[in-house]
Amino acid sequence: MSSRWPVVAAFAALGVATQVSWLTYAATTTAAARHFGVSDQAVGWLANLFPLLFVALAVPTGIALDRALRPTLAVGALLIAAGAALRVAEDAYWAALVGQTLAAVAQPILANAITRVAAAYLAPADRPLGIAVGAGATYLGMITAIGIGTAIPDDIPTVVAIGAAISIAAAVAGLLALRVPPPRQPESEVSPLKVWREPGVPVLATIVFLGMGIFVALATWLEPLLAPAGITADTSGLLLLVMLVAGVAGCVLVPPFAARKALEPKALRLTGVVTALACLLLGFLPMVTGVAASVPLGFLLLSALPVALAMVERDDPGKAGPITSLIWMTGNAGGVVVSLAVGFLLDTPGLAFTLLAALGVGAAWLAGELEHGEDEVAGPEGHHELARGGDAAIGEHTGAPTADDGRSQPDGLDGEERHERPTERG
Repeated sequence: MSSRWPVVAAFAALGVATQVSWLTYAATTTAAARHFGVSDQAVGWLANLFPLLFVALAVPTGIALDRALRPTLAVGALLIAAGAALRVAEDAYWAALVGQTLAAVAQPILANAITRVAAAYLAPADRPLGIAVGAGATYLGMITAIGIGTAIPDDIPTVVAIGAAISIAAAVAGLLALRVPPPRQPESEVSPLKVWREPGVPVLATIVFLGMGIFVALATWLEPLLAPAGITADTSGLLLLVMLVAGVAGCVLVPPFAARKALEPKALRLTGVVTALACLLLGFLPMVTGVAASVPLGFLLLSALPVALAMVERDDPGKAGPITSLIWMTGNAGGVVVSLAVGFLLDTPGLAFTLLAALGVGAAWLAGELEHGEDEVAGPEGHHELARGGDAAIGEHTGAPTADDGRSQPDGLDGEERHERPTERG
């Protein structure tokens, strides 16, 4: 099976568009409040809609993607375009709120499809990179949105128009790409609510809960947390951009390497340790270590999500989709919970950063537990056997005959299944 990279590229563009929509007003909150004649809190809800609706819609959209991948993705693309067009057509707060709501409904559709698109359009060897590209596109979208708002801080209609142009262009590209049928169409045989019982899934979901919680809290509160140390708003914004740029690089490099070497749990454990140390440095020595702490923090913390997503794309792609939905749901829940907790500690930045460091240590400990049981997480064949690749490794582990040993296939497999299973394993 050959890979369809243009489809993945168009899908990644939609990922950029969702983040641009989410953070359209994030860098211009005060100016947007003045422009619309509302409070800063009202503008904040234009962004807060996204994680809240994600938690509510993660499972339903995951089910829809499993039943009808291309039509559901098309709906997501249309919602992104419609929300963008409405924000441009009507320069009013109600239009911004409705437009953001449409885009917020589209976000769980597109985020949950990362592993599904990789499984449907890419050869098995290319899937870790495809998942990394899809996840990394979300961080690129954050950089784009913050960059636009920072460059044009007082012209809200222009900021909205640029973001809308990106969203509509991405939607058109996505709809055109979806005309290509996927080479394979994995179907989920597991209810999204039952995959919690899969070995390792609760631990992996908790790691993502903590990791995304730390990142969302930093993205939301970095400026007020660093202000008492004499760090200006411009400098804290620069540190956030450094994290995001390093994160995009990490998304491209870390997940494929970790998948090839079967090192995902070790990568997650290292991420937790580095995150804890970087948060302590930012909390107590920000003037000295700001950039030095931000680079490794962004590189590893932001790449942790695609590492986790690639880890669930194993022998049974039918389970990867539902698990992805639940991981995204718990991750966004972590963003809400940890961000709210840190928000209550803004008057004590040292305590806030210590809390984030403690969460990083917790994630590292959980990753160590995950490492001990990683063969179970990988499914019936185990991750190390899949990493070695080939039917011979699978046969060695499970006792199943391989294609080269001359023995017949196990009873109960018809001809079609005998053809498909090696193909799915790559």
